[in-house]
Amino acid sequence: MRLCAVIVMSLMWGLALAATVYKWVDEQGVTHYSDQPYPGAKKIDVQAAQTYTAPPPATQPAAASPRTASGSGSPPYRTCELFRPTPDEVLFNVSSITAKLRLDPSLRAGDKVAIALDGKRMTGMPTTGEEFTLTPVYRGTHTVVALVEDSQGKNVCQTVPVTFHVRQASLLAPGSPTRPIQTPPHTPAAPTRP
Repeated sequence: MRLCAVIVMSLMWGLALAATVYKWVDEQGVTHYSDQPYPGAKKIDVQAAQTYTAPPPATQPAAASPRTASGSGSPPYRTCELFRPTPDEVLFNVSSITAKLRLDPSLRAGDKVAIALDGKRMTGMPTTGEEFTLTPVYRGTHTVVALVEDSQGKNVCQTVPVTFHVRQASLLAPGSPTRPIQTPPHTPAAPTRP
């Protein structure tokens, strides 16, 4: 029955392009549609399918790079990425991590680097260089981002956020976080006699 309905709907879709459709019900009660006349069929006029043509997309002028917008006139950084930690890296038994930044060209005079951990800008961090120690970093999943700002504090490049995971020993797993907890096999208690 479903196959018949699919066929009928397909036929109706194909026939929707035609101006006239014929409809009839056979002896078994099945409704049929056709673009050809059939004895006893009702003529149904089908209007042409309504179509819509979308207007062409408006062309946007190329956005000025943040460096140009800041008035420095320097070309933008071609590369601005954190390559340590790696995406979804799992670090065991650590309380600090090293974030490593790659810039091309190198950090320009007057530009400063800022690091954000879990959406919060880290304070007391150096603002130059390519390696930054983040501490404390607790057990769990974290996201780190590096931003480069010009001398007016405008963002000139931002890295893609990198998510990493810290696993540490706990009371439930006092050894290595990778070692499963060993439990003794269950021994049922001996039945007591009345």
